[in-house]
Amino acid sequence: MPNIGEIESAGSSLLNYFSPTRSPYYTVAVAACFALAWVAEVEDKGQWLYLAIPAFAVALMTLFLSFDAKNVLSEVEHAEQLRFARSTSISAAVVSLSIAGRSITEGNGRFFYWTFGCCFVQVLVFVAFCWALNKEGALPGSERNYVQLTLLTSAFLVDTCVNLALASVDAKTEAPKHHMWTAIGLGILWGLCAIFWVVKLSQIIQVQRPVKPEATVRA
Repeated sequence: MPNIGEIESAGSSLLNYFSPTRSPYYTVAVAACFALAWVAEVEDKGQWLYLAIPAFAVALMTLFLSFDAKNVLSEVEHAEQLRFARSTSISAAVVSLSIAGRSITEGNGRFFYWTFGCCFVQVLVFVAFCWALNKEGALPGSERNYVQLTLLTSAFLVDTCVNLALASVDAKTEAPKHHMWTAIGLGILWGLCAIFWVVKLSQIIQVQRPVKPEATVRA
């Protein structure tokens, strides 16, 4: 059995990875995502928009600020935390697919393939990153806070899947429609993150063409 010191050490290490001082916009994005899922249950469309639009604006703001945010970590810390963030992103996609996917199949099932597609793309992208970085080394442009962007990508994916699952519930209310539009909005933000990672991945993977032997010059 682990002792108290080991548990405290593990907890301290985990909090260090998610420290708001290192990735301040991530916690704001999580709060905005929670707010969007929560207020989607409001029946009145006008009141829902009054509540949802500010939260979505905050989520959008955190994305663009994260794209511009500088890295405050040392090279070693950044590489270590980025490995953890990539693993977290893969895990978040797998768990979201299983939980949201099962919930959707128990409902009307209309958003199953949307959920599958988003989660599959995230797993594929970050697994490809793990492979590429093992081969090529560090990400180019280490001045950018890639840890924050990685965690933000997962936050948007998880909330997209949550809202797709809630949109699949057969209920005679406006809530499923609100969850659907929330999922579309968050899915767009997640899509921007996915495009960013695909572009960055293409910069890492360099296809080495075989060098042709020089033709021998006949005397």
